[in-house]
Amino acid sequence: MKPNGQPVIIMPSEDYARLTDLDLSAMVAYMRQMPPVAGVSSEILLPLPMKVLFGLGLIKDAAAKIDHRLPPTAPIPEGVTVQHGSYVANACIGCHGSNFAGGKVPGAPPDWPPASKLTPGADSAMSKYLDVQSFAAMLRTGKRPDGSEVSGVTPFLSLRELSDTDVQALYLHFKALTPAVTQ
Repeated sequence: MKPNGQPVIIMPSEDYARLTDLDLSAMVAYMRQMPPVAGVSSEILLPLPMKVLFGLGLIKDAAAKIDHRLPPTAPIPEGVTVQHGSYVANACIGCHGSNFAGGKVPGAPPDWPPASKLTPGADSAMSKYLDVQSFAAMLRTGKRPDGSEVSGVTPFLSLRELSDTDVQALYLHFKALTPAVTQ
């Protein structure tokens, strides 16, 4: 929610709703130490069909996607483990879905490509990454092992900042998932 109580449609708050209290505190502390910069007012213009779908409740604002009854996430020890990878993967849910089956990104502009399937299987994007090094290279460069570009809507400015531990754990997590049907 915005400070004025209005929902934030575009901000993928659901990706950050499961942060531990410690990680959320660290994020807030980081933002508070940043120097202020002059901002400009902006307006996000949604196409009429998206406005209609939002008005009908078919596209939910970020606050409505979060289960506010859940307690804060318990701390997960940082390490190259499936459990830590599962925690890191929370940032991928907004686009790839809670089961990481991919498909059309809810509420995204119509020209956005569908999110890739990240669970194991022949139709999975993960099948292109035979080892953690090739997966890490994609996160750092935005390029697949064959040199082709991954979609520009993928947040590579953030992904390239993941630690080696986070990348390795994320790779283990995606490889350990149960295959899912693309949405």
